[in-house]
Amino acid sequence: MSILDGASRSVTPRLRWGTFLAVALMAAVLLALLIGQMAHPLRIAQSLLPFALIGGFLIRGLGYHAPHTRFGAANLVTLTRAAGVCLLAGFVGWADDAAALGWLLPLMAAALLALDGLDGWLARRFGLASAYGARFDMEVDGFLILVLALLVAEGTAAGPWVVLCGALRYLFLGWLALMPRYDRPLPPSLRRKSVFVVQAIALVGALVPGLPDIAAIALAALAAGLVSASFAIDSFGLYRTEKKEQTP
Repeated sequence: MSILDGASRSVTPRLRWGTFLAVALMAAVLLALLIGQMAHPLRIAQSLLPFALIGGFLIRGLGYHAPHTRFGAANLVTLTRAAGVCLLAGFVGWADDAAALGWLLPLMAAALLALDGLDGWLARRFGLASAYGARFDMEVDGFLILVLALLVAEGTAAGPWVVLCGALRYLFLGWLALMPRYDRPLPPSLRRKSVFVVQAIALVGALVPGLPDIAAIALAALAAGLVSASFAIDSFGLYRTEKKEQTP
């Protein structure tokens, strides 16, 4: 479960400058969209700061993009998704602005979710799959769920408990950091992928304007319940594996 597996490799100028230009271009597009909305300066900062962090970690991790020498279309799609999530993050704490978007808010979120499968397909189609790209995609997915959970908590009848949907992943990573003996790769799991898709759809559905309160609460509860059960299964699995390895 380390940030990225494998030793760092040399980074070609083409890869470094291509990544830098992609991040700079997407930051400019994000800023233009925020200015076009006449967003409050705090909202602009709220969107640009997480994107700057994403871009910084992206450039810093280039050594793990080996053996590829270009940023690639797949990572560009994921970067676009990251910018979209940061745009949504700018509405957290601005409930009136978020409500004014109406149907546009859930449609934006649904589009970001729909793009999730495109980057993986492009990576496989053009032979650009890497641990770097897979981890980048995973972090954007995690941030998307956190932002959606915060928006649902603020804009619907669901209570603050729905934030658990997005917070659990970071709590899980914190647990592994504090208990490194449990930190090991998890086997591929269809259950884990399915839970992500269902909880994301449920959170997007809860944001639909005019949805009855009971329906929004039910969708939020479904998302929180599924992700809690999934993380509990993974945590128990890691605990059981560690105990077996410690048994003489």
